Amino acid sequence: MKFLYAGFVSDSGAYSGILKKVAGQTKGVAELGWEAHDTFLTKCGVVLETGSGRKTSAIGTGLHWREHQKAVTDAICGFLAEGSYDAVYIKGFLANPYALRIARCAKQAKRTCRVIYEVATYPYWGEYRRFLKVDWNQRNARALGGHLLEILQHAVSAPRFRSCVDALVLFGSPRERLWGVPAITVGNGVSVADIALRPYGPPEAGDTVRLLGVAGTSVAHGYDRILRGMAAYAQNRAPGSPEVEFSLVGENETVSALRSLVSELGLAGRVHFLGYQDARGLGALYASHDAAVSSLGVYRIGLTHLSPLKSREYCAAGIPFLYAYEDTVLSGSEPFCLKLPNNASPVDMNAVTAFVRRCRDDPELPEKERKFAEQNCDWKSIMKQILDFAAQADR
Repeated sequence: MKFLYAGFVSDSGAYSGILKKVAGQTKGVAELGWEAHDTFLTKCGVVLETGSGRKTSAIGTGLHWREHQKAVTDAICGFLAEGSYDAVYIKGFLANPYALRIARCAKQAKRTCRVIYEVATYPYWGEYRRFLKVDWNQRNARALGGHLLEILQHAVSAPRFRSCVDALVLFGSPRERLWGVPAITVGNGVSVADIALRPYGPPEAGDTVRLLGVAGTSVAHGYDRILRGMAAYAQNRAPGSPEVEFSLVGENETVSALRSLVSELGLAGRVHFLGYQDARGLGALYASHDAAVSSLGVYRIGLTHLSPLKSREYCAAGIPFLYAYEDTVLSGSEPFCLKLPNNASPVDMNAVTAFVRRCRDDPELPEKERKFAEQNCDWKSIMKQILDFAAQADR
Protein backbone atom coordinates (compact mmCIF):
# COMPACT_ATOMS: atom_id res chain seq x y z
CA MET A 1 0.00 0.00 0.00
CA LYS A 2 1.34 3.42 -0.99
CA PHE A 3 0.60 6.75 0.71
CA LEU A 4 1.41 10.30 -0.39
CA TYR A 5 1.29 13.34 1.87
CA ALA A 6 0.77 16.18 -0.60
CA GLY A 7 2.04 19.34 1.06
CA PHE A 8 2.83 22.87 -0.13
CA VAL A 9 5.11 23.65 2.84
CA SER A 10 8.52 25.30 2.33
CA ASP A 11 11.63 23.85 3.97
CA SER A 12 12.63 27.32 5.23
CA GLY A 13 13.21 27.69 8.96
CA ALA A 14 10.01 29.67 9.44
CA TYR A 15 7.97 26.54 8.69
CA SER A 16 10.05 24.02 10.64
CA GLY A 17 7.19 23.31 13.05
CA ILE A 18 4.77 22.50 10.22
CA LEU A 19 7.35 20.34 8.45
CA LYS A 20 7.89 18.49 11.72
CA LYS A 21 4.18 17.74 11.81
CA VAL A 22 4.20 16.54 8.18
CA ALA A 23 7.19 14.30 8.88
CA GLY A 24 5.49 12.92 11.99
CA GLN A 25 2.26 12.12 10.16
CA THR A 26 4.14 10.47 7.30
CA LYS A 27 6.28 8.48 9.71
CA GLY A 28 3.14 7.37 11.55
CA VAL A 29 1.72 5.95 8.31
CA ALA A 30 5.03 4.19 7.57
CA GLU A 31 4.91 2.59 11.03
CA LEU A 32 1.54 1.13 10.04
CA GLY A 33 3.26 -0.78 7.23
CA TRP A 34 2.59 1.57 4.32
CA GLU A 35 5.15 2.83 1.82
CA ALA A 36 4.80 6.48 2.80
CA HIS A 37 6.01 9.49 0.76
CA ASP A 38 5.62 13.24 1.22
CA THR A 39 6.23 16.43 -0.74
CA PHE A 40 7.67 19.79 0.30
CA LEU A 41 9.07 22.89 -1.37
CA THR A 42 12.65 24.06 -1.75
CA LYS A 43 14.28 26.85 -3.73
CA CYS A 44 14.88 24.27 -6.47
CA GLY A 45 11.29 23.12 -6.79
CA VAL A 46 8.94 20.47 -5.38
CA VAL A 47 10.62 17.54 -3.67
CA LEU A 48 9.13 14.05 -3.40
CA GLU A 49 10.61 12.37 -0.31
CA THR A 50 10.26 8.59 -0.49
CA GLY A 51 12.30 7.57 2.53
CA SER A 52 14.86 5.85 0.33
CA GLY A 53 15.56 8.85 -1.90
CA ARG A 54 14.35 12.14 -3.29
CA LYS A 55 13.03 13.34 -6.61
CA THR A 56 12.80 17.04 -7.46
CA SER A 57 10.45 18.63 -9.98
CA ALA A 58 11.82 22.05 -10.90
CA ILE A 59 9.51 25.06 -11.07
CA GLY A 60 10.18 28.57 -12.29
CA THR A 61 11.44 31.38 -10.10
CA GLY A 62 9.91 34.83 -9.70
CA LEU A 63 6.39 33.53 -10.20
CA HIS A 64 3.33 35.35 -8.89
CA TRP A 65 1.49 33.54 -6.09
CA ARG A 66 -1.18 31.96 -8.30
CA GLU A 67 1.38 30.93 -10.92
CA HIS A 68 3.53 29.42 -8.18
CA GLN A 69 0.59 27.47 -6.70
CA LYS A 70 -0.29 26.15 -10.15
CA ALA A 71 3.32 25.09 -10.81
CA VAL A 72 3.49 23.24 -7.47
CA THR A 73 0.15 21.57 -8.21
CA ASP A 74 1.40 20.46 -11.64
CA ALA A 75 4.49 18.92 -10.03
CA ILE A 76 2.48 17.00 -7.41
CA CYS A 77 0.07 15.77 -10.10
CA GLY A 78 3.11 14.51 -12.00
CA PHE A 79 4.21 12.51 -8.95
CA LEU A 80 0.69 11.11 -8.64
CA ALA A 81 0.60 9.99 -12.27
CA GLU A 82 3.78 7.99 -11.75
CA GLY A 83 3.16 6.72 -8.22
CA SER A 84 -0.06 4.66 -8.24
CA TYR A 85 -0.95 5.70 -4.68
CA ASP A 86 -3.62 3.98 -2.59
CA ALA A 87 -4.18 7.02 -0.34
CA VAL A 88 -3.38 10.70 -0.78
CA TYR A 89 -3.48 13.16 2.12
CA ILE A 90 -3.66 16.84 1.13
CA LYS A 91 -2.72 19.46 3.69
CA GLY A 92 -4.95 22.53 3.58
CA PHE A 93 -7.13 25.07 5.35
CA LEU A 94 -9.96 26.48 3.24
CA ALA A 95 -11.06 24.61 0.13
CA ASN A 96 -9.13 25.74 -2.95
CA PRO A 97 -8.82 24.84 -6.64
CA TYR A 98 -5.26 23.51 -6.26
CA ALA A 99 -6.24 20.87 -3.72
CA LEU A 100 -9.27 20.05 -5.87
CA ARG A 101 -7.04 19.42 -8.88
CA ILE A 102 -4.67 17.22 -6.87
CA ALA A 103 -7.64 15.18 -5.63
CA ARG A 104 -8.89 14.68 -9.19
CA CYS A 105 -5.42 13.72 -10.40
CA ALA A 106 -5.16 11.14 -7.61
CA LYS A 107 -8.45 9.56 -8.69
CA GLN A 108 -7.45 9.63 -12.36
CA ALA A 109 -4.14 7.93 -11.59
CA LYS A 110 -5.82 5.21 -9.52
CA ARG A 111 -9.59 4.99 -9.32
CA THR A 112 -9.57 3.24 -5.92
CA CYS A 113 -7.28 5.84 -4.31
CA ARG A 114 -8.75 7.32 -1.13
CA VAL A 115 -8.33 11.09 -1.02
CA ILE A 116 -8.17 12.84 2.36
CA TYR A 117 -8.14 16.61 2.88
CA GLU A 118 -6.95 18.26 6.09
CA VAL A 119 -8.75 21.34 7.40
CA ALA A 120 -6.13 22.71 9.77
CA THR A 121 -8.52 24.80 11.92
CA TYR A 122 -12.28 24.43 12.16
CA PRO A 123 -14.30 26.60 12.32
CA TYR A 124 -12.11 28.83 10.20
CA TRP A 125 -14.17 32.01 9.76
CA GLY A 126 -13.15 33.45 13.13
CA GLU A 127 -9.54 33.32 12.01
CA TYR A 128 -10.36 34.89 8.66
CA ARG A 129 -12.34 37.70 10.25
CA ARG A 130 -9.24 38.47 12.30
CA PHE A 131 -7.04 38.36 9.16
CA LEU A 132 -9.32 40.82 7.38
CA LYS A 133 -9.50 43.14 10.38
CA VAL A 134 -5.71 43.26 10.68
CA ASP A 135 -5.33 43.83 6.92
CA TRP A 136 -7.84 46.70 7.05
CA ASN A 137 -6.34 48.33 10.13
CA GLN A 138 -2.84 48.15 8.64
CA ARG A 139 -4.09 49.38 5.25
CA ASN A 140 -2.41 46.35 3.70
CA ALA A 141 -4.23 46.15 0.37
CA ARG A 142 -2.14 43.26 -0.93
CA ALA A 143 -2.83 41.04 2.11
CA LEU A 144 -6.50 42.02 2.11
CA GLY A 145 -6.82 41.12 -1.56
CA GLY A 146 -5.08 37.81 -0.98
CA HIS A 147 -7.38 36.82 1.85
CA LEU A 148 -10.48 37.86 -0.10
CA LEU A 149 -9.27 35.77 -3.04
CA GLU A 150 -8.85 32.75 -0.76
CA ILE A 151 -12.42 33.19 0.49
CA LEU A 152 -13.72 33.44 -3.09
CA GLN A 153 -11.77 30.34 -4.13
CA HIS A 154 -13.20 28.48 -1.14
CA ALA A 155 -16.76 29.44 -2.06
CA VAL A 156 -16.26 28.09 -5.58
CA SER A 157 -14.25 24.98 -4.65
CA ALA A 158 -15.92 23.62 -1.50
CA PRO A 159 -19.11 22.31 -3.22
CA ARG A 160 -16.93 20.38 -5.69
CA PHE A 161 -14.94 18.47 -3.07
CA ARG A 162 -17.71 15.92 -2.71
CA SER A 163 -16.99 14.57 -6.19
CA CYS A 164 -13.39 13.53 -5.52
CA VAL A 165 -12.53 13.80 -1.80
CA ASP A 166 -13.42 10.79 0.34
CA ALA A 167 -12.85 12.25 3.82
CA LEU A 168 -12.01 15.48 5.62
CA VAL A 169 -9.78 15.61 8.68
CA LEU A 170 -10.73 18.44 11.04
CA PHE A 171 -8.57 19.93 13.76
CA GLY A 172 -10.98 21.83 15.98
CA SER A 173 -14.71 21.54 16.60
CA PRO A 174 -16.34 18.18 15.77
CA ARG A 175 -18.44 17.73 12.62
CA GLU A 176 -19.72 14.56 10.98
CA ARG A 177 -19.86 16.16 7.53
CA LEU A 178 -18.49 19.33 5.99
CA TRP A 179 -18.88 20.54 2.40
CA GLY A 180 -20.95 17.39 1.86
CA VAL A 181 -17.95 15.18 2.68
CA PRO A 182 -17.67 12.77 5.67
CA ALA A 183 -15.45 14.30 8.35
CA ILE A 184 -13.44 13.00 11.27
CA THR A 185 -12.17 15.27 14.04
CA VAL A 186 -8.79 14.39 15.51
CA GLY A 187 -6.16 16.05 17.65
CA ASN A 188 -2.64 16.94 16.69
CA GLY A 189 0.06 14.43 17.47
CA VAL A 190 3.78 13.89 17.85
CA SER A 191 6.25 11.07 17.37
CA VAL A 192 6.47 10.27 21.06
CA ALA A 193 9.62 8.16 20.76
CA ASP A 194 11.52 11.15 19.35
CA ILE A 195 10.96 13.24 22.50
CA ALA A 196 13.05 12.65 25.62
CA LEU A 197 11.15 11.96 28.85
CA ARG A 198 11.63 14.64 31.50
CA PRO A 199 13.19 13.15 34.65
CA TYR A 200 11.35 13.64 37.91
CA GLY A 201 13.21 15.78 40.41
CA PRO A 202 12.79 18.57 42.93
CA PRO A 203 12.92 22.18 41.71
CA GLU A 204 16.40 23.59 41.31
CA ALA A 205 16.14 26.46 43.78
CA GLY A 206 13.85 26.89 46.77
CA ASP A 207 10.10 26.85 46.41
CA THR A 208 9.85 29.15 43.38
CA VAL A 209 7.32 27.95 40.81
CA ARG A 210 8.87 28.03 37.36
CA LEU A 211 6.63 28.15 34.29
CA LEU A 212 7.75 27.70 30.68
CA GLY A 213 6.14 28.98 27.48
CA VAL A 214 7.21 28.18 23.92
CA ALA A 215 5.92 31.06 21.84
CA GLY A 216 4.82 31.09 18.22
CA THR A 217 3.36 33.98 16.25
CA SER A 218 -0.29 33.30 17.05
CA VAL A 219 -2.32 35.56 19.32
CA ALA A 220 -3.95 32.33 20.50
CA HIS A 221 -0.99 31.68 22.81
CA GLY A 222 -2.38 34.28 25.20
CA TYR A 223 0.76 34.43 27.34
CA ASP A 224 -0.16 37.95 28.41
CA ARG A 225 -2.70 36.25 30.70
CA ILE A 226 0.21 34.65 32.56
CA LEU A 227 1.95 38.00 32.93
CA ARG A 228 -1.16 39.77 34.22
CA GLY A 229 -1.78 36.91 36.61
CA MET A 230 1.79 37.15 37.90
CA ALA A 231 1.41 40.89 38.49
CA ALA A 232 -1.82 40.41 40.46
CA TYR A 233 -0.28 37.53 42.44
CA ALA A 234 2.81 39.57 43.33
CA GLN A 235 0.66 42.40 44.71
CA ASN A 236 -1.40 40.08 46.91
CA ARG A 237 0.99 37.20 47.64
CA ALA A 238 0.35 35.67 51.05
CA PRO A 239 3.29 35.15 53.43
CA GLY A 240 4.99 31.84 52.72
CA SER A 241 3.53 31.51 49.25
CA PRO A 242 6.07 30.68 46.51
CA GLU A 243 7.27 33.21 43.99
CA VAL A 244 6.40 32.62 40.33
CA GLU A 245 8.77 32.97 37.39
CA PHE A 246 8.02 32.61 33.69
CA SER A 247 10.53 31.70 30.96
CA LEU A 248 9.70 32.27 27.29
CA VAL A 249 11.30 30.46 24.36
CA GLY A 250 11.14 32.08 20.91
CA GLU A 251 11.79 35.44 19.30
CA ASN A 252 9.17 37.10 17.09
CA GLU A 253 6.64 39.93 17.07
CA THR A 254 4.54 38.16 19.73
CA VAL A 255 7.51 38.00 22.07
CA SER A 256 8.34 41.66 21.39
CA ALA A 257 4.87 42.66 22.57
CA LEU A 258 5.30 40.53 25.69
CA ARG A 259 8.61 42.26 26.47
CA SER A 260 6.80 45.59 26.52
CA LEU A 261 4.09 44.19 28.79
CA VAL A 262 6.70 42.83 31.22
CA SER A 263 8.12 46.33 31.56
CA GLU A 264 4.67 47.86 31.95
CA LEU A 265 3.71 45.40 34.71
CA GLY A 266 7.01 45.67 36.59
CA LEU A 267 7.89 41.99 36.15
CA ALA A 268 11.55 42.42 35.17
CA GLY A 269 13.62 39.76 36.88
CA ARG A 270 10.73 37.32 37.07
CA VAL A 271 10.20 36.85 33.33
CA HIS A 272 13.07 35.47 31.26
CA PHE A 273 13.30 35.63 27.46
CA LEU A 274 15.47 32.74 26.27
CA GLY A 275 15.35 33.11 22.47
CA TYR A 276 15.30 30.12 20.16
CA GLN A 277 16.14 26.68 21.58
CA ASP A 278 16.88 23.41 19.82
CA ALA A 279 15.49 20.04 20.95
CA ARG A 280 18.31 19.51 23.42
CA GLY A 281 17.83 22.97 24.90
CA LEU A 282 14.08 22.42 25.25
CA GLY A 283 14.70 19.09 26.96
CA ALA A 284 16.88 20.80 29.54
CA LEU A 285 14.23 23.47 30.09
CA TYR A 286 11.51 20.86 30.57
CA ALA A 287 13.66 19.26 33.26
CA SER A 288 14.28 22.53 35.12
CA HIS A 289 10.72 23.94 35.09
CA ASP A 290 7.65 22.88 37.03
CA ALA A 291 5.02 23.32 34.34
CA ALA A 292 4.64 24.48 30.75
CA VAL A 293 1.95 26.68 29.21
CA SER A 294 -0.13 25.75 26.18
CA SER A 295 -2.58 28.07 24.37
CA LEU A 296 -4.52 30.45 26.62
CA GLY A 297 -5.99 32.83 24.01
CA VAL A 298 -8.05 30.57 21.76
CA TYR A 299 -11.11 32.79 22.33
CA ARG A 300 -9.30 35.52 20.36
CA ILE A 301 -9.62 33.58 17.11
CA GLY A 302 -13.23 32.59 17.72
CA LEU A 303 -12.52 28.99 18.76
CA THR A 304 -13.39 26.75 21.67
CA HIS A 305 -11.68 23.55 20.46
CA LEU A 306 -7.97 23.17 19.76
CA SER A 307 -5.19 20.57 19.90
CA PRO A 308 -1.86 22.43 19.76
CA LEU A 309 1.23 20.46 18.84
CA LYS A 310 3.02 22.01 21.78
CA SER A 311 0.64 20.43 24.30
CA ARG A 312 1.32 17.03 22.71
CA GLU A 313 5.05 17.61 23.08
CA TYR A 314 4.53 18.53 26.72
CA CYS A 315 2.65 15.25 27.23
CA ALA A 316 5.36 13.22 25.54
CA ALA A 317 8.07 14.95 27.58
CA GLY A 318 6.17 14.35 30.82
CA ILE A 319 5.96 17.99 31.93
CA PRO A 320 2.68 19.22 33.49
CA PHE A 321 0.99 22.05 31.64
CA LEU A 322 -1.75 24.66 31.64
CA TYR A 323 -4.30 25.06 28.82
CA ALA A 324 -7.57 26.91 28.08
CA TYR A 325 -9.63 25.18 25.35
CA GLU A 326 -11.64 22.05 24.65
CA ASP A 327 -9.30 19.27 23.57
CA THR A 328 -10.02 16.08 21.64
CA VAL A 329 -8.16 13.86 24.14
CA LEU A 330 -8.06 15.86 27.39
CA SER A 331 -11.03 15.77 29.74
CA GLY A 332 -9.66 18.41 32.11
CA SER A 333 -9.41 15.93 34.99
CA GLU A 334 -5.97 14.54 34.12
CA PRO A 335 -3.52 14.98 37.03
CA PHE A 336 -0.80 16.42 34.78
CA CYS A 337 -2.73 19.38 33.36
CA LEU A 338 -4.69 22.36 34.64
CA LYS A 339 -7.60 23.60 32.54
CA LEU A 340 -8.20 27.36 32.73
CA PRO A 341 -11.12 29.50 31.48
CA ASN A 342 -11.05 30.32 27.76
CA ASN A 343 -11.35 34.07 28.22
CA ALA A 344 -9.29 37.20 28.86
CA SER A 345 -9.05 36.86 32.63
CA PRO A 346 -5.58 36.93 34.24
CA VAL A 347 -4.41 33.45 35.22
CA ASP A 348 -5.10 32.63 38.86
CA MET A 349 -1.59 32.00 40.15
CA ASN A 350 -2.87 30.61 43.46
CA ALA A 351 -4.52 27.81 41.47
CA VAL A 352 -1.32 27.35 39.46
CA THR A 353 0.93 27.09 42.51
CA ALA A 354 -1.47 24.59 44.13
CA PHE A 355 -1.42 22.54 40.91
CA VAL A 356 2.38 22.57 40.83
CA ARG A 357 2.56 21.38 44.45
CA ARG A 358 0.28 18.43 43.60
CA CYS A 359 2.47 17.53 40.62
CA ARG A 360 5.65 17.74 42.70
CA ASP A 361 4.17 15.27 45.18
CA ASP A 362 3.78 12.53 42.54
CA PRO A 363 7.14 11.08 41.42
CA GLU A 364 5.34 8.82 38.92
CA LEU A 365 3.64 11.71 37.13
CA PRO A 366 6.11 12.03 34.21
CA GLU A 367 5.70 8.33 33.39
CA LYS A 368 1.90 8.56 33.64
CA GLU A 369 1.86 11.54 31.30
CA ARG A 370 4.19 9.83 28.85
CA LYS A 371 1.98 6.72 28.78
CA PHE A 372 -1.04 8.94 28.10
CA ALA A 373 0.85 10.50 25.16
CA GLU A 374 1.74 7.09 23.73
CA GLN A 375 -1.89 5.99 23.83
CA ASN A 376 -3.55 9.21 22.67
CA CYS A 377 -1.08 11.58 21.01
CA ASP A 378 1.24 9.48 18.87
CA TRP A 379 0.92 10.02 15.11
CA LYS A 380 0.84 6.28 14.44
CA SER A 381 -2.46 5.81 16.30
CA ILE A 382 -3.94 9.07 14.96
CA MET A 383 -3.11 8.28 11.33
CA LYS A 384 -4.58 4.80 11.74
CA GLN A 385 -7.87 6.40 12.82
CA ILE A 386 -7.77 8.66 9.76
CA LEU A 387 -6.94 5.94 7.25
CA ASP A 388 -9.54 3.57 8.67
CA PHE A 389 -12.16 6.31 8.52
CA ALA A 390 -11.29 7.21 4.92
CA ALA A 391 -11.42 3.55 3.86
CA GLN A 392 -14.97 3.21 5.21
CA ALA A 393 -16.30 6.67 4.37
CA ASP A 394 -19.24 6.79 1.99
CA ARG A 395 -19.41 9.95 -0.09
